[in-house]
Amino acid sequence: ANSFSSACYMSLAFALASATAALMHATSASRQCAVGRASSARLVEAAPPPGFVWATDDGADAGRPAAGGPDWGGDLAAEARIAVRCVQRAMQLCQALACDMRVVDSEASGKEMDECDVTAGVSFIKAGDSTPVTAADFAIQGLISQELGRAFPADRFMGEEDAGDLREDAALRSLALRLSSQYGGEPDEAAFLASVDRGLEPPRGTGERCWVLDPIDGTKGFMTGQNYVVGLALVDGDGEALVGVMGVPAEEEVPPIMAAVRGHGLTWWRAGGDAPVEQEAAPRPAWADGGAAPPWLISPQRAFAECQPFGAAHPPSEVCCGAMIKYFYVAAGRAAGFVQYEEQLKSWDHACGLICVEEAGGSASDCEGGRVAFPGRTFRVEGGVVCCSRWASEEVRRRLLGAATRR
Repeated sequence: ANSFSSACYMSLAFALASATAALMHATSASRQCAVGRASSARLVEAAPPPGFVWATDDGADAGRPAAGGPDWGGDLAAEARIAVRCVQRAMQLCQALACDMRVVDSEASGKEMDECDVTAGVSFIKAGDSTPVTAADFAIQGLISQELGRAFPADRFMGEEDAGDLREDAALRSLALRLSSQYGGEPDEAAFLASVDRGLEPPRGTGERCWVLDPIDGTKGFMTGQNYVVGLALVDGDGEALVGVMGVPAEEEVPPIMAAVRGHGLTWWRAGGDAPVEQEAAPRPAWADGGAAPPWLISPQRAFAECQPFGAAHPPSEVCCGAMIKYFYVAAGRAAGFVQYEEQLKSWDHACGLICVEEAGGSASDCEGGRVAFPGRTFRVEGGVVCCSRWASEEVRRRLLGAATRR
């Protein structure tokens, strides 16, 4: 079983000054620091529609590459292993801060939060979309930017955040810098801010590869004691994902990190260690054996009013927070499929999730079955992104694709 006990109880080697009093909360250890939490997901199963076939006979295993062997990753083995190491460090950083962070009970819907939910010097609400950002988001982006810059200096780096807000908030800047430097980042403030801003570099026009990072997808989940994901992908000059790694610190049922390499399958990793786990981490799910319609996911949740692949009587499951945790559930076989019912999307929310689903044996496309690429910070898809588990039948895929088609 994965464990963060050592990370949780390690002494934080910095003073949080006035932010510490706001961060400390009597319930934080039981709500955030402890890995053994109840899942925030509510998976829905219901009686299947007449004649409905929900699973393939073999989980689409035929032809899938054997993952995790000594040759796993091929020419991208070094990139994959360094990406895993980056995500491991980021998860440890999150867990260290979570051990002392005030957990809030936000009443805002979806991924949004209110101003009253944040703590000065630790978190704030983004202007324009009402989503939260914490010192950990910035710390992780600076840390991973530096690590990838050292390992692959010819590659470009794209991150969700920029250092503008850090420059305006001394307390937030100090905490982010200290978190990053504690886990291997440069202690120099100017270098740290530059590494965060490196995520804004535009395409160079030379067909270079690009690393795509969402330091914390589902920051609301991080702040409220629910699920969140650290996601890192590598895309080629055409925008195709080559490597994808997702880390879920709260995960208990399987190892908390999944890593995919195009054409080499999916591997599972623990929160620490230099090698993937050997055992099969995602066996045939219970829903694939019949008796109930398959659980499925949608984002945003309110889109169910328009997108109903199995009819109004079969609503989607609720899994908080963010898109990546939904890709994780599909790749792990916990959900038959996921529809991102939006056409204009951000690359860092989806690049690593799509390749993980595909390399787990599933499928991912737009509503017309077309390829999804990540040419820049944003991308457009027809209808939305539709992905299916390797265990889902062609009938499930057909229904999800049809429901995502705009009429």
